[in-house]
Amino acid sequence: MTTIEEHKEIIKEFLDDINEKIKAGILAERQKIIGFSASEAATNLFALFLHSKSLIEPSFSVNHRFFASQRIAENKFSFDFPKKEKILGLLIRQEEYRLKLCYGKRKTDELVNSAVKGLFELKETIEKEMGAKNG
Repeated sequence: MTTIEEHKEIIKEFLDDINEKIKAGILAERQKIIGFSASEAATNLFALFLHSKSLIEPSFSVNHRFFASQRIAENKFSFDFPKKEKILGLLIRQEEYRLKLCYGKRKTDELVNSAVKGLFELKETIEKEMGAKNG
């Protein structure tokens, strides 16, 4: 069981790592790490959001595989929450980036940048709904 504070720390670690790679100009060279980090940060952001709104039990663990498709995501999160359609869409897209970046041949810089932009869009959306900065 991951606490809200632990989610915040995990998110910070992944975001710090991504930001370090941005500053060093090595996003494309580290695309497999970016794919993993962005996906895990996104999943933890969503878990933090759901836990902070008491929408899931403290023992519930959000897994990136829950966003493998629209159908799976909607089944796992059938309850309502603010910006549900947008948030689930961003999480599904992040899982697609993870699969593309973490497996197979090297991808374009544009795809890596899109994964990072998607993460930051999700972060901004969730922070607005929570009313505070959490990462």
